Amino acid sequence: MNNVVSLMEAKSAAPISYDERKPNDVLIHVRFHPNAQVFTIDNCPEHISLQDWFYLLCYAAPQQYQVFAGGRGFFRMRRGHFDTILSQNAA
Repeated sequence: MNNVVSLMEAKSAAPISYDERKPNDVLIHVRFHPNAQVFTIDNCPEHISLQDWFYLLCYAAPQQYQVFAGGRGFFRMRRGHFDTILSQNAA
């Protein structure tokens, strides 16, 4: 009796639903210049400056921000919360 299942059999036997493929958390990485101005920030809408996007996220999700050394940090929030922030600030 062989209980070994090939990788292809395992993948085809358990289809992944849309909700399982879509991550529940969104990570927004931020990098700063030495003068504390935002250098890069992820998922910034085109109509908002990088600095304003950082301020907006700090206001909308202050508990979700984590500071790292070297002028870096990130926001970690639930996708639903992030989608709400985006929709409220659509152009």
